[in-house]
Amino acid sequence: MGRMLLNVLLSFAEYERELASERIYDKIAASKRKGVWAGGPIALGYQTHNGKVIINTGEARQVRMVFNKYLESINAADVALASQVWWSSPDVLVVTPFGRFKGWDSVRDDIYVNFAQKQLRQRNLQTSNVSIVVAGDAAWLVYDFAFTATWADGRPLTSNGWESHGYLKTVNGWRIAHLHYSVPAALQ
Repeated sequence: MGRMLLNVLLSFAEYERELASERIYDKIAASKRKGVWAGGPIALGYQTHNGKVIINTGEARQVRMVFNKYLESINAADVALASQVWWSSPDVLVVTPFGRFKGWDSVRDDIYVNFAQKQLRQRNLQTSNVSIVVAGDAAWLVYDFAFTATWADGRPLTSNGWESHGYLKTVNGWRIAHLHYSVPAALQ
């Protein structure tokens, strides 16, 4: 009879342990649903405020300011302004339908001077659906664009597509380190 009583007590102990585990799990799940920080490291790009995890909007705002300067630099083909938004490094990479460009010197000379300044007039880059994600010292920005310009010989140029930027936080603030832009494929 002693063994039977011991087994009954062990069964109740196991049941209580499982019940406590379920309660703890449910409590943590409810906290997460409410956005309450349950401890542990906070994901990059987020911060805690009054016990809740929120997006770090300050860094995203700074990236957006750099992006706005980028748009100005394209519309004006302004190399001085461009130098304030691009990472001055040979590791910068730009991929476009008309070529790949590596390094700030190539971006400056091939895109801003030889293309935007010498071949185009009246540039107008319009954006929509801008999305920014910040993760520590890196940020990603993606948007849709509509670009209109006039070639130097007077012909109109129109292009629509998507562009993505990779930003790096440097000692001089956020800078564009990578750019990739795509246009819709021509359907046959």
